[in-house]
Amino acid sequence: MQEERLKKILKELEEINAKLRSRALERAIENIKIALHSEKVGSEGFEHSYIRSKLIERMGGNVYIESEQTGLSKLGFRPDLVMIKGNEVIIAEIETDKGRALKKMRKIAKLMDKLKSHPIVANRRLKVIFALSKWDERILDFAKRCGFEVLLLEGGDLRKP
Repeated sequence: MQEERLKKILKELEEINAKLRSRALERAIENIKIALHSEKVGSEGFEHSYIRSKLIERMGGNVYIESEQTGLSKLGFRPDLVMIKGNEVIIAEIETDKGRALKKMRKIAKLMDKLKSHPIVANRRLKVIFALSKWDERILDFAKRCGFEVLLLEGGDLRKP
């Protein structure tokens, strides 16, 4: 209940600040976003950072945040998270926009053979997870056809569709 109220207040403040452009309102907006989604990480938005922390919490195990050390960026994309859990490598993408989610899914689908033969995946099973805050049936159907696991942000938690 309180979360919904904060979201309404946030929306109102953002609408007001679009016209006034006040530093005080910008700080208030940022503080409400922190209250809703926790601190943000790097240049990613609050919602993206919140989903990242929920995903790490859910997956557990050893977690590696993508860097040059994995070499996956040489394939043409940089995953949000690369997690190694036992004999499994989990590549996780976090998307807060439906269009970008579908575009990223198509790109990764084309790269699956290269991903499976990458040294970090050697002798391990590969799982690709998309954690989404916005989606539609078209996105869910495409992910299912590609064999991607999908987690949806609803009510502050990640759930399977």
